[in-house]
Amino acid sequence: MATSLARRAALSWAHGREIPPQRLWRALREAGSLEALLSAPEEDIAASLGSSARARAFLRAPADREAERWAAGIERAGLSLLTAFDSEFPPALSEIPDPPFVLFARGRLPRLKLPAVAVVGSRAASRYGRDVAARLARDLSLAGVTVVSGFARGVDAAAHEAARVGPGGTIAVLGCGLDVDYPRENAKLKESMAQTDLLLSEYAPGTEPRAEYFPVRNRIIAGLASGVVVVEASRRSGSLITARLANDCGRDVFAVPGSVFSETSAGAHELLRDGAILCRSAEDVLAELFPSVGKPKPAAPAAAGMAELSAEARTLYEALSREESATAEDLVSLTDLSAATVLAALFELEGAGLAVEDQGRFGLTRL
Repeated sequence: MATSLARRAALSWAHGREIPPQRLWRALREAGSLEALLSAPEEDIAASLGSSARARAFLRAPADREAERWAAGIERAGLSLLTAFDSEFPPALSEIPDPPFVLFARGRLPRLKLPAVAVVGSRAASRYGRDVAARLARDLSLAGVTVVSGFARGVDAAAHEAARVGPGGTIAVLGCGLDVDYPRENAKLKESMAQTDLLLSEYAPGTEPRAEYFPVRNRIIAGLASGVVVVEASRRSGSLITARLANDCGRDVFAVPGSVFSETSAGAHELLRDGAILCRSAEDVLAELFPSVGKPKPAAPAAAGMAELSAEARTLYEALSREESATAEDLVSLTDLSAATVLAALFELEGAGLAVEDQGRFGLTRL
């Protein structure tokens, strides 16, 4: 743990939210230590931090008992607090120019000790984008690598869900308080991850999401990871912000190619044009970042659960294996099964995790 002075100071800065992290870390680095900056004249501190009000907030931080009581209440509610001065704080995140003063955490903190890769992409991801994100995340996790993402719809959610099958697991970095369900459709995933994986935020409980929080949040995603994989991204995607921040921090940036006709792949293609590393599979990432890890361990094949399926569901599985996707009506024609039988068999395949539905079209789970 950090010294009581440093920890109390970090809690005060996070609680007061008066001092921008980038400004304070720059001043601390120039001074050489927290103690050295605390002993500097107030006018010099004000010059470094940009105002007298910030200087006063900085100087009163070590004696801020209110911030300690605030933190104790949050911990009693079941969350962990890691300050930037704690030994448990991720070393990789300490390397960025403006690490958060405090990380609020829920779940398994040992995830922070594993090698990590960020998988990010469009909220409006295509079926292809979600399938690629899921396969990458699953294979990275099976190799013992933690998958970091931003818990948004689309690519992020697909990556988090798929990574949970392996020992690497997943870390979600939220742009709101950990007690706020955003997006709402991920509430069930969030509760599951709190039991087996890790949820992080620099925003205190009760903080509602705001548009400006998400680009700020992205520096934590980039900072936690050894590399960032962009699966699908438009030209104005927040994922490109994460890629730029990763590049600024000396992390490798990977991009997955997509259709030249798809706007959601335009940003990824621009990254490839500008020198990002081509990513076709988890093996490309592992070979570049963690060559000693080797290939992903094989997952149990989807067909392993086929013996438990009805004959009709197996027939549908075989039909879908020959198609990119199909409607229920298509499957009636392809299999000569009745509409009622097809619907029942589709329900069976979805329940077994072997098929998914997207806007009325069904396809196999491509993991």
